[in-house]
Amino acid sequence: MNAKQMREKRGALNEQMKGMVAAAKAEARELTKEESVQFDAMYAEQEELRDNIKRVENLENLTKELASKADEVRDNAAPAKVEARDAFNAYLRKGINGLNAGEARAIQELRAAGADAANVSNVDANGGFLVPENWSDFISATELFKSDIEKVATVLRTSNGQPFNLPATDDTGVVAAILGQATAVTRKDMEFTNVKFDPFTYSSGLVQVSNQLMSDNAFDLSSFVGNLLAQRLNRGINGGLTTGAGDADAPQGIVTGSSAGKTAAAADAVTIPEVMDLFYSVDVSYRNAPNAGFMMNSTTAKAIRVLGFGETNDFPAYVPGMSVGEPDMLFGKPVYINEDMDSIATAKKTILFGDLSQYYVHEAGGVQILRLNERYADELSTGFIGYRRIDGNVLQSSAIKHLVQA
Repeated sequence: MNAKQMREKRGALNEQMKGMVAAAKAEARELTKEESVQFDAMYAEQEELRDNIKRVENLENLTKELASKADEVRDNAAPAKVEARDAFNAYLRKGINGLNAGEARAIQELRAAGADAANVSNVDANGGFLVPENWSDFISATELFKSDIEKVATVLRTSNGQPFNLPATDDTGVVAAILGQATAVTRKDMEFTNVKFDPFTYSSGLVQVSNQLMSDNAFDLSSFVGNLLAQRLNRGINGGLTTGAGDADAPQGIVTGSSAGKTAAAADAVTIPEVMDLFYSVDVSYRNAPNAGFMMNSTTAKAIRVLGFGETNDFPAYVPGMSVGEPDMLFGKPVYINEDMDSIATAKKTILFGDLSQYYVHEAGGVQILRLNERYADELSTGFIGYRRIDGNVLQSSAIKHLVQA
């Protein structure tokens, strides 16, 4: 029985007691003995009902109070932890104002991770965010935004874009010697040079996506935007890291920083002996390094490969890779294809060989993506731009040499 029902029963008992008293009063008499017993019983029952009503109402009030406190605690509780990749995908699809509390907190952590007081914050203040490493289910952000050069170079990653120097020295001409008894050690100082890294900002240009397409949850927005931005950035960065002039406007490309190894006799052809001369022009310490290899474009690789057709050599110079992802081999060294290298033509540097890890790439602050909400609002579209800050230098030019056409 709830409080309302008990109040109704108590009211009925009260009416019955009033009726008994009114009947006796109308007859100018006292309550009979039986009426007094009945009256006392009804009075005791309504008193018990009153106490029960109070208990039930107190319990109901307590339940309401606890429920309101629970709502308050729930409202003030910290938002559930959201994975960086999920927050980033939500940002791409909905923008910063469409994020819930947990997504907003995670995306701000990405912003903090990519901030650079000197430079990156200038981009970051406009809404750019660092791409999380585990953005894709299939490939890491590092692999997705990696140019051809970066796959073989030594890559240094820093959280900011402050310029810094790396020391370089070529000590291959110095050898150990037997020290005679009571003989002073001959002093052989190492000569160091400083190689400066000061990253350049590369932009992908705008990728425009319709809002109708973005609102479709079946559309894989992250893969679409990520692949487009990555391809654009990789093409631009790889060109700079290959043939950049190394001046105030571009990184030093690996070709630019290499030293001369062999000049071909012809302007429009190359021979196996000339490639072998290039191979042996590199000091053995670099030639036998774990990361030693050739680099050329597909056209040059084809020109060298066809030189072996019809030959009766027991050991062909050029051996194609036998499985997917395995590089071709030239004189037992891997051949890395870089389409930004020049094709065979007059005075062009067409082939590189050496310890390719002696080319250093500096990436500052990771990959950042900026979402433009208003620029294409009248077209019901949203724009995206990708940024990377990159510099590159050959640390030891004698470690990487080139073949140049006549």
